[in-house]
Amino acid sequence: MPSVISKALIAALVLAGSSGSAFAADPETTDLRGSVAERPRPSYDAVGIRAGAFMILPQASVSEKYNDNIYATDTNETDDFITTLGASIAVNSGWSRHALNLNAGVSKDIYADNTGENRLDWNVGANGRLDVTRDTRLSGGASYAQLHEDRGDPNSPAAAAEPTEYDLLSANAAFDQRFNRLTARVSGGYENYDYKDVAATGGGIIDQDDRDRVQYEEALRLGYDVSPDTNVYVQGTLNQRDYDLSPPAVLTNRNSDGYAVAVGSDFRLSSLAQGGIFVGYQSQSYDNSAFSDVSGLSYGADVEWYMTPLTTVTFNAAATVEETTSVGASGYLSQTVGIRVDHELLRNVLLNGRVSYSNDDYEGINRTDDIIRAGLGVDYLVNRNFTLSLGYDFANKDSDVAGVDYTRNQIGLTLTGKL
Repeated sequence: MPSVISKALIAALVLAGSSGSAFAADPETTDLRGSVAERPRPSYDAVGIRAGAFMILPQASVSEKYNDNIYATDTNETDDFITTLGASIAVNSGWSRHALNLNAGVSKDIYADNTGENRLDWNVGANGRLDVTRDTRLSGGASYAQLHEDRGDPNSPAAAAEPTEYDLLSANAAFDQRFNRLTARVSGGYENYDYKDVAATGGGIIDQDDRDRVQYEEALRLGYDVSPDTNVYVQGTLNQRDYDLSPPAVLTNRNSDGYAVAVGSDFRLSSLAQGGIFVGYQSQSYDNSAFSDVSGLSYGADVEWYMTPLTTVTFNAAATVEETTSVGASGYLSQTVGIRVDHELLRNVLLNGRVSYSNDDYEGINRTDDIIRAGLGVDYLVNRNFTLSLGYDFANKDSDVAGVDYTRNQIGLTLTGKL
């Protein structure tokens, strides 16, 4: 049965809608520039709270979702209703030069029947930019988060009685320099993963210390502006992935070093399309001689096509080398392609549809996972303070390994409030 909170969600919607008709004619001049999902809508955008040179943007949400396979299993599926309470806040500077942004968020999942799946995630972070001169810029950021793995994650322990929790500390920095039409960027990143031990089905504890690791990344990009709206570049990237090898938890050395080289472009084609695309080669080598290198094509894309003023089509693609704890495998090459369509049915009614395909090819063992995801959604902008969202998500995983396959359907209703 749906929770009491879901009934409160419906009641809140009635109260929000009583403040005025969201389908009333919009007196503002319609701005059809940019993507449907991100373009400004002054009559429906939250105004925020002004604090000197900073803008404070608080947000809270409550959602009710039905999941027909919460454990992502291929047999004996278990369904449940899940209530999610969320809150976040962003504090953004409004300076003409430089920038400083702060953010924090919390999300609580509450299962109606399977309470062992209840989880609390939270995060805090900051990022900023220092405009040294017109052509010189320093930027960076840091964040800390407590998260949990989805039951369908390829590295989630099959025998775990509850989702695996982990802490993630991240930091990044970049230096950008322009020489007329020539551009240069030096950047670096740091990620520290700390996985928590998890209870095992039937009793006992699954030690997760063998997954703790630190990842470093360094990149150099050299580009050229062929026009004011188009930059072409070459980029080289190095990475180091260092695991905690403290005994007795770690029996296998999974330390590795990798590199990638690519050519790409960031562009804006008038009012037709904008985004970025690159293609190249990548390789990951492992300290353990028993592990084979993982290498192959490296590519990425994030392109928005403004098919009509009311319809935006977004293409995404990525090929990356990912970590794994599967016995005998060094890692896997993950390739994903996807498409999303956003349509503005009315000024305050936005429709979306999405589909993606992923192929995870494991090195060293006979395992390939094919994952298809799809979804539909509608956002009803009640007024500038409330948004009601209805969404459906589908996922299907087909693997060479027995017992890893699953199909999952989820449908949910979310009420979001903003100031």
